[in-house]
Amino acid sequence: MSLSGQKPPDRLVPTARTALTALPALPRGAGGSGDGTEHAAPPASGAEPPGTPLQEIVRDLFAEAIGVPRRTVHADSDFFRLGGHPAAAARLLARARRVLGAGLDDRVLHEAPTPARFAAAAGERPAAATGPAGALDGEGSAVLPLRLRGALNAGALQEALGDVGRRHGALRNSRLGSAGTRLRALAAGDHLLELTLPADLVDLWSHTPLAAELALAYRARAAGRAPRWEGPVPEAAPRARAGDLAPTVPPGSRPAPADARVGRLALDWDAGLHERLAHLAATQGATLFMVVHAALAALLTRLGAGPAITVAAPVPARDSAALRRAVGPYGRVLALSVDTSGDPAFTALLRRVRAADLAAYRAGTAALARPGGIALSVLADSGEAYEAAGLTVRAAPPLLPLRAAALGLILTERHTPAGAPAGIAVTAAYQYDAVGETAAAHLTGQLTALLEAALDAPAAALSRLGGGSRPPLTPAGNGEHTALSPARRPAPAAVPVAG
Repeated sequence: MSLSGQKPPDRLVPTARTALTALPALPRGAGGSGDGTEHAAPPASGAEPPGTPLQEIVRDLFAEAIGVPRRTVHADSDFFRLGGHPAAAARLLARARRVLGAGLDDRVLHEAPTPARFAAAAGERPAAATGPAGALDGEGSAVLPLRLRGALNAGALQEALGDVGRRHGALRNSRLGSAGTRLRALAAGDHLLELTLPADLVDLWSHTPLAAELALAYRARAAGRAPRWEGPVPEAAPRARAGDLAPTVPPGSRPAPADARVGRLALDWDAGLHERLAHLAATQGATLFMVVHAALAALLTRLGAGPAITVAAPVPARDSAALRRAVGPYGRVLALSVDTSGDPAFTALLRRVRAADLAAYRAGTAALARPGGIALSVLADSGEAYEAAGLTVRAAPPLLPLRAAALGLILTERHTPAGAPAGIAVTAAYQYDAVGETAAAHLTGQLTALLEAALDAPAAALSRLGGGSRPPLTPAGNGEHTALSPARRPAPAAVPVAG
């Protein structure tokens, strides 16, 4: 959710909704010792990524005001310890009042100096319910891969997997040799640990805490100790079984069976387009997600689906430090609705989108999306690595089922080490029976073209925005996201997607 064209966030909220069966947390002592274990400090204590969309926005504002890369700002990072000074605080408050639309007291930074606390001060409320269950994934499996670099102690890894499995129900059967867990040697000192899990008991934000907790357990086991966790696995909000609103369906799509086959197309937006999108977001007091959300709403309206457009948006619901460290289903799928009537200018539509999205982010009781229709996610690629006894543990790109959305768009931002835009990987996951490959390619190409037109003329009315069809997508077979240059791939014949 980048707010700056200079240094957008370079941390991924990992892309992996996965799961296993529930299991009680591993019993643990209540304090310093007494249970025969030594405390192994977590690999990055207090360095959890923001756990809600509003925390992500505030994290970006902190980094922008101080002038540091987003990856260095975490949910519990103190503004002043990061280098914040009075002038930076004044810049932050001015930007926060514009972006968040909240009346913030001049002393708010002293009372709430971290992104998590600042978001709460700006009106964020804990989610009343997570889920709904199966709103995007339905049934099936997802793969959470971890890249392990360094001299590997297989015995310590086996014990560590058992530790995290007893702590997190989603990882209950994740042990070497068990079904769904595979360790592959890629080269000397380079391994890929793949965890294949049911897709209904964890969320898109479980990948980073999985890497952190496995590194903590491995470090302890390599030293001959049992791991000592910071606290028990938390109780989350109740999980909703059904959503409130149905997302808008792609015009021309058809009903699909519950076990619909899913295909994937891949596209890459280069660093130049990424930078322009981030810059437009910054100048409009919005986020990159909001810019793409506005363009998607505009496109669906032009294709005959308006004027009330609802998009399913998976977001984390990890408002506490304990939830940010947890592996499990602690996200919710918001139903973000916007009115596109009146042929507004793109910037005017973006303001409507920003108001609607912020209201949903703040509300603990915001409407949740039902399965089906169109879903949109914008994620930031993760460079987080966890050190453990000579081993580096890092989340690798996951594979997601995304069965319940007729068309799901996932945009994953890449950034340079300094935090500058480095491009966006776009994945379109579509149901064959509902949308089909050609229509998915056509619609995603049109979205790309409309965004480029909006960047060229952001004040133009929606009806006057250009944007012919661009079909630069290619099938990503076997779950792998592979893209070809548009110049090397003939344009597929477009099929009507308007009803």
